[in-house]
This record gives sequence, C-alpha cells and structure tokens, in this order.
Amino acid sequence: MSARACRSLTVAVLAVTALVADSVFAVPPGREKSVGQLTKTSRASYRIVQGDKEIGSESYQQRVYDNNTVVFAAEDSLGFSPGMGMSSKAELTLDEESHFPRTLHVEKRIAQAGTSFEHRIDVEMFANVAVVSSELRGVRESRRVVVPTGVAIQDMGTVFYWYQVLFWYDRSAGGRQRFQWLDPSSVKVESGEIYVAGEESLTVLGKKAKVAVFKVERERTGPATLYVDEQGTIVRCEQNMWVYDLVEKSQS
Repeated sequence: MSARACRSLTVAVLAVTALVADSVFAVPPGREKSVGQLTKTSRASYRIVQGDKEIGSESYQQRVYDNNTVVFAAEDSLGFSPGMGMSSKAELTLDEESHFPRTLHVEKRIAQAGTSFEHRIDVEMFANVAVVSSELRGVRESRRVVVPTGVAIQDMGTVFYWYQVLFWYDRSAGGRQRFQWLDPSSVKVESGEIYVAGEESLTVLGKKAKVAVFKVERERTGPATLYVDEQGTIVRCEQNMWVYDLVEKSQS
C-alpha cells in the first residue's frame, strides 16, 4: 500500500461511525426526554465491500414514537487488514416532523499499528447552537459551534445518517438541492448538493426492484450515490471507496 493510500485509509478509519440497536447512552442531566409510545420499528442490515472483498457490515434500527420522536440506533464494523479496523455504535434522535437532530451519541473503537483506542462523541442541539463533547485517549473537551437551521448530522462512512437528507429532498421541485451537515468529528459545518439522477432496476434481496438513484456531491468528503426503493429504504450506497448492499430488511 502506498503512503498516500495508507494516509487516506487512516483518515477513513478515524472518521467512520455507527450502534447496537438496544444500547442505552447516558443523557446529560436536564436533557432527558420521555420517548413516548413506540409506534413503528424498521430494521436494515448491509454488507460493506471494497473492490471484490467484503470488509464489514452495518445495521440500524429506526424506532418511531408517538411524541414526534425518531431514534436511529446502529452498529458497524470494518476490517481493512489484520490488526487494522474499527467498530462503532451510535444513537441519533430526531424530531419526526422535521427530521431536525436533537442528540447524537457515538462510541468508536479503533485499531491500528498494533494499538487500539476509543473515541466518544456527544452532540446536543440547542436551536442554532450545537454543543459537541468528546473524549479521546482520556482527554475530554467540549466545543460550541453555530449551525444553520435544518443542519443534518453526518459522520463519514455510514448509511443511516443519509435518511435526514433524503427526508428533506423535495421531489416535486426536483433538481439540485443544497444541504448542510455538522461533522461531529471535525466539529465543522459542511455542505453539498443532492439530486435525482434517474431510476434503475436492481436485484434487491433476490428480487428485481425499481429504485431512484440519488447523486450527492460534497465539498470535502466527495461524492456518494444512494439507491432508494419505493418504500424509502436505501438498498445500496456507494461512498468513500466502499459499497453498502442491503442484505436484510424488516418492519414491525
């Protein structure tokens, strides 16, 4: 592997994220919110491929409650070579009506160069201010950043964060639509554009399905392509050198 490729891979390892479906995260005092009555649960799992090699997996559970609350809980794992990879878990809470984020809790375990370490990130949204707290190698810090109304939260290398942007895309208007998101690792607001490039027929879970193809252009983290079925599920995602293919889907 070239030095440039190694550096790119290290950056990708440090940036990727996700969660265990039923994990419980500590909520800062005073920010607890009753989750209400559960009305719907959706689940999906993906295999992650780089080139012709399967390198990991991602799964998420989306829980919808009757008090305008949606909770995404996800987990992923990636292995690039012996002793180099990561696993992570995350929980993202949104307003159902707007899909504006309320909180994000992330825990990552990263292994590289014969060592491993953990990185924890907590994000709380207060109107147009995001409070981002992190702990890395025992060092804690907290930062505040002004964010635009309607900003998404998106960490590199996972699928489930894209549902915020897909929810906001106005298909009746069509065309290129701009969006912004907060990167919880860099604590910076990034921007990009999303548009529908057309429709395709893909084999999804053993059956042919018509999907909408969304193209995404991001200023810093590069392009992505999302294949979305008629139920709104991302069945395939191409981003950051990796391809995510849906292998399981259910709803209750």
